[in-house]
Amino acid sequence: MKARATRAAIWWLNPFWILVIPLVLVACVTWLIPEADYQLYWRLPKFFTGEDLALCLWVAFAFSIGCLLAVFLDRGLVRPSSAETLAAPSWTMLTRLFYCGLVVTVFAYMVWFGAILKQTGLGIIPAVLRGDSGAIYELIRLRKDAAITGITSLTQVGIGVGLAGVFLGCQLGWKKVRWPLGLLFFLTLMRAVFLAERLALIELMLPGVVLWFQLRGLRAGFARHLVNFAPLIGVVGLYSLFTFSEYFRSWGYYSEQGETSLLWFTLVRLSGYYVTSMNNGALLWHELGNLGFPYTTLDWIWKFPVIGGMVRDSLGGSDAPAALVSVIVLQDSNPEFNNPTGIFSTFTDYGVAGGLVFWVFYGCMLMLFYRAFQRGSIAGLMLYPFAFMALTDQIRLFYLTSGRTFAAWAFLFAVIFVIRREIKGARLRKKPLPTAPR
Repeated sequence: MKARATRAAIWWLNPFWILVIPLVLVACVTWLIPEADYQLYWRLPKFFTGEDLALCLWVAFAFSIGCLLAVFLDRGLVRPSSAETLAAPSWTMLTRLFYCGLVVTVFAYMVWFGAILKQTGLGIIPAVLRGDSGAIYELIRLRKDAAITGITSLTQVGIGVGLAGVFLGCQLGWKKVRWPLGLLFFLTLMRAVFLAERLALIELMLPGVVLWFQLRGLRAGFARHLVNFAPLIGVVGLYSLFTFSEYFRSWGYYSEQGETSLLWFTLVRLSGYYVTSMNNGALLWHELGNLGFPYTTLDWIWKFPVIGGMVRDSLGGSDAPAALVSVIVLQDSNPEFNNPTGIFSTFTDYGVAGGLVFWVFYGCMLMLFYRAFQRGSIAGLMLYPFAFMALTDQIRLFYLTSGRTFAAWAFLFAVIFVIRREIKGARLRKKPLPTAPR
């Protein structure tokens, strides 16, 4: 499924721009902010030093080298045949997979929401909407307590379902997927508002928007030029979403403590999530050093149900570092701002030299995903929007290989397999039958 080259020229979709520039800016701001402001705005000490800033700049350089290396590697790859552009599949198998994924996602949400409401009752909903103090924190507590291993995580299948839905909408028309996608959006919105998981809404929306830009996009006129300013629009949108959700989450409590401006409060809090993530990462790097085991970068393996812990222990790992991280953040930082960043974790996993090699590999891999996405490769179209979304949050946490992503990855690979089978089947049907010899 080839996309037009003009639709692939959106500059901000390049992984270099989405990671390197924000990383350098946030790292410099984190270093420049005086310790007194850390205490004033986020109630924690400053741990981020000039050496940590230098490490961040080395990460940006290593990632850039990886991106450049991928460009040369990609130019040497054999291009796939363009015959798939002539195929016109019916997308029957993909539609069935889309609805199967939707059913699994809705089932997981119903079980999870049901387990929470069983303990709180329906009265918690109007309490949250009124902004009653403590209501949202009760739901946040129950969000984890009511989670069922192997069931709740299936809500993450919705990420792949959303991408499959956008693909089908672009191929068959939106009428076939409008209501299923609307239901998925509604359930995710409820999760974002009542369980304070803003990330869940971003996980669903951002990859779908990126895929839509590539498959359809805005072809001409003022809107086409406006796309170039999408990062600025995205920052405003993120701030608006954050302000909306923070009103229900914590504004009730802090307004009682003397806060008078919701907009200023949310601006400080939102910027704090990124600044304190870098600060926490520096703290953990100083305290833990090189652990010599890929705890963070292969997190999904160690959190795999039943066997993950056994595999980790058999390879020389343990659950001690995770417990130690919690203790360090609780004692030395602010538990409200506990993100460990997705930057320094590579150094705790592999050391400085190994971490920089990892960033070269990581940049190379993501740039290859992006180049495949540009060409309209099925794997690129399905995988890169998800990877792009992960990169936008790289400063806060190492998302792409976290335990949270396994169900999404599994469904996306199933989607790729089904799409390729449908395209292959359509090509075979278009071939003329060989004539029998006379």
